[in-house]
Amino acid sequence: MTTQAAVSLVEGLPLRLRNFFARYPPQYYSSQAIPKVLPQQETFSSSSESSAVIKPAPSPFASRNTKVKLSKTKDADSVSYTDSLLRSDPSGLYPNPFLPYKNPETGRWRGAVISLRRQAELVKLGIKYGVEELLPPGRKSTEYKHARLIEKGLRVKGTGIGQKVKGHKWERSMKGKLEERKKAMLEMPEMIRLWKQVRLHIRFCIA
Repeated sequence: MTTQAAVSLVEGLPLRLRNFFARYPPQYYSSQAIPKVLPQQETFSSSSESSAVIKPAPSPFASRNTKVKLSKTKDADSVSYTDSLLRSDPSGLYPNPFLPYKNPETGRWRGAVISLRRQAELVKLGIKYGVEELLPPGRKSTEYKHARLIEKGLRVKGTGIGQKVKGHKWERSMKGKLEERKKAMLEMPEMIRLWKQVRLHIRFCIA
């Protein structure tokens, strides 16, 4: 992109995006500037065979969540693919403003500089003006949402393909009742005709 094209692109952006990019330059903070850390591959050999163990990329949310009970068979350092998308500058010089930050000196965490609500608003503006890839990676990004949807799927039981919600008893029996009601309405003329015949027969018998 030439300098004139970059200047014209910046001038066409709203003031909120321009202020954000002035404070967090895309060449340091964007999702393109921050490299994606691929899962590390560690090889070890045994007496019979050698195999490879792949560990996912580290995430700031993995080491921060201390209440999660990890199973014995699962590696404590392993994180999901969606958490690996939430990455920051590995050098620590340009921490991601969309993610929590751990102070290397004190070892204490601080919250994200920009709240989730403001992140969502910035992402909406980025999508509208076609500059979402210049924003830092975060939980409100389109890439993270799509990856999380694929990973988690539909959490509500019964809303998937070929599934149905149990529902209340009257909801489960409603279909059968409607079919019986429809059948009765279709047979109503024949029922009226039979009723008239029986009524006339009773009258003649009484007379």
